[in-house]
Amino acid sequence: MQKETIYYDDEQQLISKHRQWVDNRFDEEKGYTFWNQKHGSKQFSDVPFPDDMTDAEIGKLTRLAKCIYKDSNMLAYRGNGGVKPHTLKTMAKELKITDRQAERFIKKMIKLEVMAKGKFEIGNTVEVHYFISPVYFFSGKRVNNTLYVLFRNQLDKVLPGWVRNRFVEQNSSIIN
Repeated sequence: MQKETIYYDDEQQLISKHRQWVDNRFDEEKGYTFWNQKHGSKQFSDVPFPDDMTDAEIGKLTRLAKCIYKDSNMLAYRGNGGVKPHTLKTMAKELKITDRQAERFIKKMIKLEVMAKGKFEIGNTVEVHYFISPVYFFSGKRVNNTLYVLFRNQLDKVLPGWVRNRFVEQNSSIIN
């Protein structure tokens, strides 16, 4: 199937024309391309959760994974004024638990290296952002520098050597 996009200016003069091939949304043999443009995250079946995690904690983590912001693995939500990073309070609300329970849960996930907490200077303020390890859930195609630095111990076990070397070169000022 071909898709053609044509742009005209206010006087109906042709500005540009672009053609591209796109897959059929429905193929007789393969079926329907289900939610191909929706946001989501992948989970990897060959990566077990840590033994110290209970089934209830895996469920909570899975619920939080639905809050991963595209291509970043940062936990976020849509609020007034756009996308906002989740806080302990907003995660507690998302998980339907108390703030104290959320704090204990997140602390344990950070200790198990399933999650990480990063502090970022944005303007004149320092914001705390929470991330889920891309080894367990991943919402993109590429591991970026931030994810590598936050989850280096786990990623070094699964990334090829040349990739690890490139990340170390790029982050030599902050990696020992």
